[in-house]
This record gives sequence, structure tokens and C-alpha cells, in this order.
Amino acid sequence: MLGTGVSGGVREPFATLIARANASEAPIIAVDVPTPGIRANRVVSFHRPKVEGADVADIGIPLEAEIFTGPGDLVLVPARASGAHKGAGGEVLVVGGGPYQGAPYIAAMGALRAGADIVRVASPAYVPMPDLIYERLEGSTITADHLETILSLVDRADVVVCGMGLGKESHDVVIAVAEAAKRAVFDADALALPLPAARETIYTPHAGEFARIAGMGPPADLAARGRCVKAAATAGTILLKGPVDVISDGSRVRFNRTGTPAMTTGGTGDLLAGIAGALFCRIPAFEAACIAAYVNGRAGMLAAEERGEGMLATDMPGYIPEVLFRRPAPE
Repeated sequence: MLGTGVSGGVREPFATLIARANASEAPIIAVDVPTPGIRANRVVSFHRPKVEGADVADIGIPLEAEIFTGPGDLVLVPARASGAHKGAGGEVLVVGGGPYQGAPYIAAMGALRAGADIVRVASPAYVPMPDLIYERLEGSTITADHLETILSLVDRADVVVCGMGLGKESHDVVIAVAEAAKRAVFDADALALPLPAARETIYTPHAGEFARIAGMGPPADLAARGRCVKAAATAGTILLKGPVDVISDGSRVRFNRTGTPAMTTGGTGDLLAGIAGALFCRIPAFEAACIAAYVNGRAGMLAAEERGEGMLATDMPGYIPEVLFRRPAPE
């Protein structure tokens, strides 16, 4: 009678029906989960057991549909309301640059193309891009002298994306940013110990960065790799980049197979961090990381169809909206 959507106490007429069913000698079979308070002689769950002791009925859902990302995940991204105002898509702050100038700007363009309305780049490096808001940090690297400026920007951001092109001399700043941020995506040079952790966090390491923060490299075997990432995801969601991406929040594990060998070019990981940051403005960390991996890989595949092995990370942003937002019209 009632399933997983029930909340609070059972009300009439269900309370009376449950009492009569329990008093009956007829066998009671519950589907997926028993109605609260009912005497169930048998519970039959579809696909996977929902309660302990349930029998499972196979309804033909393949394992791949559970463990791999796909276009069906995109329905989790809420559509923009018709009356939406500026800022409804979220505000992302990108903190990075210094030794490597372009990385934070690639991440920022990923965030814009993935639906963020306002994207600011706090960096010592300036790359003129009119769609982005540049927050100037004097000098050649980000230091504690910049914290007052950066933290004031963190306060207004929905998500902070931090680490791209930062260099290894700014980790104290990264830790301070993490302590102040509501939601954050940490990538590249921000992935060092002590590990930064915002209130909600996504980490986007490649294999070498994963080894740096987890104390061990990920195994080659995919199942073992999934278990390794799951065990390491104690402070937030980890998106381990690779030929097959592995995403875990410590309880769930998903894999992403989109992508192309052409994406070994520099900057594609920065783009991924920006996409994750934009999605994180609107959906939870695990879902944002899964969809970001799928979208980034598909955008790379589409760009590679045009450019082949000469593809650049900057060839990819234009394909992000095509993958993320051009959903088929309902029939």
C-alpha cells in the first residue's frame, strides 16, 4: 500500500487496512518494501534488495546501467526556471595561476559553459577574457598577503574551484580557502597534505595526485581501483581521472568511460574542475562529479572528431552546452 515515499505515522484509512491485513490468515507479499507496520510473509524486491531478507526479482537492469555514467544522469541537472534572474545558475570563484597562467582561465570557461552565471578568477596572472570577471592579485604567486581579498570573494561564491596553475608555494592559502568555503572543488596543486576540506568538497586528482593525498597509487584493475577510491573518500567526493574515471563519495562508486586519448593534452583536467564547480552550485557533490566526468569526456570526444590528436583543451568548452543542455524534446 505504501512504499519508500511514506513519512511520519500511518494515517487512515491505511492504519485500519493494515490492522485488518495483519489479523487475516492470508499470506501477505510486499513489493520492494513492506508498508510500515504490516506483517509481510515475503518481501520481493525488484533488481536489488531494499530491506534485509528480501527476495530479488531480476527485471533486466544490467550492472553497467548502475555503475557507469551515461546521458540519463543529465536529468539530475535542474532546468532553469522561466523566471530565473541573473545569478540563478550560481557564482563560481576560481583561485589559481601564478606559475601557470592559463589553467585557471580554462577552468573558469568550463564553469561558464556548464551553466554558472557569474565566474570570477582570482589570480596574479591576467588573460583577457571578457566573459570572466578578473580579480587582480598583485605579484607572481598567491600568498597569505592576498587572503583578505580572496576570503571576501569566497564569502560571496556558491562554489570555489582552487588549485589550477597555483604552484606548490601556496598551500597555506588553500587551507584557509577551504576553511571558509561552503562548497569547493580542489584540483592540481591544491591536492597536497594536509588535505584541504570545505564543508562540502570534490577532489579531482589524476593518479599521481591521488598517490600524493592517499599515500598509495590506485591499482590498475578497475574493480580494485573503485575500492581504493571509495576507501580514500573520507573527506569528500573523489573524482579520479584516468582512461576510465572513478568517482566515489565513500559509500557509492561510479565509473565514467567517456573521453579520448586526445584528452592527454594539457588543460582538460582544469576544464573538468570548472564543469564540476558549476554543477556543484546546483546539485550535490557526488552527482556533480559524475556528470562533470561524463560531460567533459563527451566534449573531448566531439572536439577530437574535428581536431584529432591536435585537439586543445580550449577546443572543448563550446561542446559542453551541447552535451549538457541539448536534451531531446519529449515525444
